[in-house]
Amino acid sequence: MHRTIGVRSTLTDGWIRRFREIEKEKEASLSIFPPLVSMIVIAPMTEESRLGFFLPDNASIIISEGLIRNGGERDIINVFLHELAHALDYRMRGDTGHVPSFRECCRLLGMDEGFDKSHIRIEIGNKKRRSEKIRKLLSLSSSPFENESAIAIQKARKLMMENGSNDDRSDERIYETALLSSSRFSYGVKEVLSYTERTSGIFLLYVPSPEGRSAMAYGSLDEVEFAIYLLDYLLSSSERAIRSLRKEGKHITKDSFLKGAIDVLTERTREESIDNALIALRTENEKAARAIVYPETRLVRRSIRSSSLFDRSSYDSGKGFGRSLDISRSRKRKLIENNGDIR
Repeated sequence: MHRTIGVRSTLTDGWIRRFREIEKEKEASLSIFPPLVSMIVIAPMTEESRLGFFLPDNASIIISEGLIRNGGERDIINVFLHELAHALDYRMRGDTGHVPSFRECCRLLGMDEGFDKSHIRIEIGNKKRRSEKIRKLLSLSSSPFENESAIAIQKARKLMMENGSNDDRSDERIYETALLSSSRFSYGVKEVLSYTERTSGIFLLYVPSPEGRSAMAYGSLDEVEFAIYLLDYLLSSSERAIRSLRKEGKHITKDSFLKGAIDVLTERTREESIDNALIALRTENEKAARAIVYPETRLVRRSIRSSSLFDRSSYDSGKGFGRSLDISRSRKRKLIENNGDIR
């Protein structure tokens, strides 16, 4: 399942509103209907040099979080127009390449002539290096040597002025992704999702979506990425185990099997599940999600309903499966290191 991890903050939400305004203005001027783009997401990129891309499968535009935080206003708008031109070319001709028709779409949308993404990458790289230098100088400012401290503060101030006013360290942010989407979540899958929430520190919320409902994860980038890997690991491993048992002629009901597996895993990782730091993480992520993503919405947490078709044999098989799973901390690190392709 392809997932995009988005970032939400005052800064990024403001840019998404602006992108929508630009899109509507361009579509109106060209008499385009329906809208070219279904979704605009600002997201961290696994490739730092990547500034944005268009996904034709669901007509989405993804813009780099690094560009939003470090790029100039005109550059950000030109990158968006570049991706919008891909959406227009795909609508008109089914093409997503940098072909002559794409360049014509760029002209129609008013992208600056001669616009080149490469100079933005250089500028962002320079700005990041300046930011890193500022951080080092600020750490030096606490030096016990008075002269060294004063010089560090002076240099840091100068670099801050050169770096511009787009320093948004006070801009509170939270990362989000749809862990799963379905018309209906089974009891067993909800158990796995709940365990993923307790183990990773994310805040989990079920929200309406085109598929019916989505299980949305909110947290830091590391926490959301780990939640993805843990959930996929548990679901894919259990699917393989269930198929194998059924091939042996055993009657296995998925909900009861998953319930058994999660009960054992919960017991095995009880120390982590009740760890004060993890509980604090979930609380902070819930507070951030309520403040940033749902400021005017009353969120209600409901308990998981018990399964009406409990099967003891399947439950015991699930417990055996849960005991065999490798869920050590090193396994968690390995999962994260080996799955660096999530955008």
